[in-house]
Formats: sequence, structure tokens, C-alpha cells
Amino acid sequence: MQHRDREQFVAGIARIIEELYGSQPQEQLQAMLLGRIHPLLDAFLLESQAIVPTEATILIADIRGFTSLSETYPPKVVIKALNRYFQVMSSIVKRHGGLVDKFMGDAIMALFGAPLAKPDDLRRALACAVQMQQAMQALNRRSEARGEPSLHVGIAVNTGMVMAGSYGSSTYSEYTVIGDAVNVASRMEGYSLRGQILLSETSRTAAADYVEVGTVNAVAVKGKRDLVTLYELQSITHPQRIEVPKIEPRRSPRVKVDLPMSFRRVEGKRVFLERFQGRVKDIGYHGMSADLPLMLPRYSEILVSVRPALGREINGDVYARILRSNNLNGTYRTQLEFTSIGTPGHEQIKQYVDQLLWHR
Repeated sequence: MQHRDREQFVAGIARIIEELYGSQPQEQLQAMLLGRIHPLLDAFLLESQAIVPTEATILIADIRGFTSLSETYPPKVVIKALNRYFQVMSSIVKRHGGLVDKFMGDAIMALFGAPLAKPDDLRRALACAVQMQQAMQALNRRSEARGEPSLHVGIAVNTGMVMAGSYGSSTYSEYTVIGDAVNVASRMEGYSLRGQILLSETSRTAAADYVEVGTVNAVAVKGKRDLVTLYELQSITHPQRIEVPKIEPRRSPRVKVDLPMSFRRVEGKRVFLERFQGRVKDIGYHGMSADLPLMLPRYSEILVSVRPALGREINGDVYARILRSNNLNGTYRTQLEFTSIGTPGHEQIKQYVDQLLWHR
């Protein structure tokens, strides 16, 4: 409850007293009650907490592809699905002793360690994240049985120092946390894939004795000079083993674009001189989808020029392998996998994807 709701709350109490006792006009009752109830509410609600530094673990869960979902299904169906999602996620946070800080569009942010810190805050946050992914599977089975859309979430977990307390004024205030740890968690969430849980370096280090991680990825994060290392959580091993469910083979983040490209065909070690033009439709760390002017054989190789796409000079092009190609009204929608990983050209593409993720 925020301060803006208090007068309505007090007015409701005044109406009840007037109906029960009928001794004084409602306006007088309300004025008397305001002075007495405000201190009680301040003691009970979080919105009058002093701002203090504390260590907390921030968990952010966000639905992948929600914009596309909203464009595909009627609003009523989307709203029902979203409300079920928030209900399930909120219940899991509460079960693990966390605090739902806020809903942010189709994302939920939860806190562990604020307003009250406990020794096992991180452990409970990680167990909460795993159970969230497990619950999404059960939720999707029920949705599919009703012919409704499935939802998939990506989750980010980060531990660090925050300033926790009530922010605002007497007109409106709310309890929340701010700080670099929150910003990093928000940036991390943009890299989490369907069904994935990403841990920051601080969270992974603190939980090293009881977690197993898989893929490790160093990414460029807005506002950070150095790369941020992200760890994919696979399982928690103590006090009992719980595993993150596998929903499908995962790829790198993909972002939609509409950018020019050029390429040359490759046979063996020979790169042909003839250059063709195409358009990149989406791009990720390890591959892209492009509309090309010709059908290329599966598993054949091309040399892609990324200069037009990035709009600046780089040190080299990128080799890519054809995975599949479909005729699309005279052009060929082609899926490509980069084969020259770690080259300057590939690193430039990775940085480009990072920049697009910052501003999506």
C-alpha cells in the first residue's frame, strides 16, 4: 500500500464506525482517525523505512517474446495468461521468504535480504529461481491444454550492496532498493534465454559450494567498463539437489534487425571474388538469419562482410556456414552459423548484439 491509498483506507474505517455506532459525522471521524492510524500504518507498512545500505540478492524474471505474444493473441487472452504468471511467480517468491519489489511490464523483481537480512538469502533466491522455471513448465502444460499460449521466462540473479528503504514523499512513497547491483541485474536479464537462469560473478562465487553452472559468457554491459561474466545455473546441490529444467536447445540472444550485408562464396580454401548483396533480419552471437538473392547448399560456407551492418571499419570479415534456406518470394531466407568464432570480425558482431540488447 502506498501513501496515496491511506485516505481512502481511513475513510472506509470511518464509514464502518459510523454504521456501527452512528455517533459522529463521517468527516469528523475521519479527521480523528487520521492522526491515530498514520503512526500504526507507518509501523506496519514498509513505505516508512529509513534508507540504509545492505547486501541483497536481486532476482528479475522476464517473459521472453512477450511483445510478439501480445501481437498474436487477443488482449483478453494475454491478460489472463499474464495474471496467472504473476500469481504463480509471486507465490513462489513468498514461499522462499523473498519480497516482491515490483512488476515491470511482464517482468517481476524480487528481493532477498531486504528489508530483513538472513544468512541464507542467496540460497533461497536461487531455489526460488529454479522453482520458478519448474513452475513455468506446469503452467504451460495447463495453458496448452486450454489452447492458450505458453510463456517462457529468463531469470537473472545478482548479489551486491544496495540502498534499501522508502523513497518518495508523504503523497506517494514505496519501499525499494537502488544501486549498481540492481542495474547489473536488470542488464543481465536481457541476456537470459528461454528457461535460463543467469548468475553474476558475485552470486556464483558466494554459492560456489552448492551450485553447478554450465555455459559461461562474458558480455559488454552498459555503464560497465569491463566485461561482465554470466554463469548459467544448472542445479543446486545442497541441502537437496534441484535442477533447472531443460526446455529446448538454447542459442545466444537474437535481436531483430534490417541491415544490409554482402558476402562471397567459399569452396575449400578458395574465396570467390564475386560479391552478393543481402539483408540481415536477425543476428546473435553465433549466427544470423538473412535474406539472400540465391539458394546456397546446406553446410556450404560464405564470407560475410559485417562492415555495412556495423557502419564502421573492423579488422576482418566473418565466415559462416549455411544451415538451411527457404524460398521467400524470390529471395531465400537463410539461417547461418558463424564458423570463425573469436576473430576480430566475430567479436565486433558480438559487441553489436550487446549494444542492441542495451536499447531494446
